[in-house]
Amino acid sequence: PVDRAKKWIEEEEARQQLATKALLLEQTVYEYQPKITYLDRILSSKGTVTITQIAKDYDLTGHQLNKILHEEGVQYKQNKQWLLYAKHMNKGLVKSETIDITRSNGDPDTTIYTRWTQKGRLFIHEILTNRGIIPYMDRERIGA
Repeated sequence: PVDRAKKWIEEEEARQQLATKALLLEQTVYEYQPKITYLDRILSSKGTVTITQIAKDYDLTGHQLNKILHEEGVQYKQNKQWLLYAKHMNKGLVKSETIDITRSNGDPDTTIYTRWTQKGRLFIHEILTNRGIIPYMDRERIGA
């Protein structure tokens, strides 16, 4: 009878430990759900996006987001264009796009725009998350 009681106590303790682990896992899933929602949205979209499009997801302006990326050592400005520092080049984060434009005086010209890939968008998401800036859509959902 003592052995049976001992075995029952051990089994009960093991059940309680499993129940505690299950609760911790549920809590973890709940905490990560906003990140998962936004990441699913990013991964479902194709192509490239502008800095302004990404900024809107966080209720920021393109100017504010460019400033943050500059502060984080991601990019610098040269000749009115944001360029990645060498350590971030060739990672597939951005693509440059040349666009034909017409100057205000009527002269044809071209300009280069930097557009972010989905990989770059995730990269920015990590930077902003580390700064405590979460996507606007997740703020509404979790009441932040």
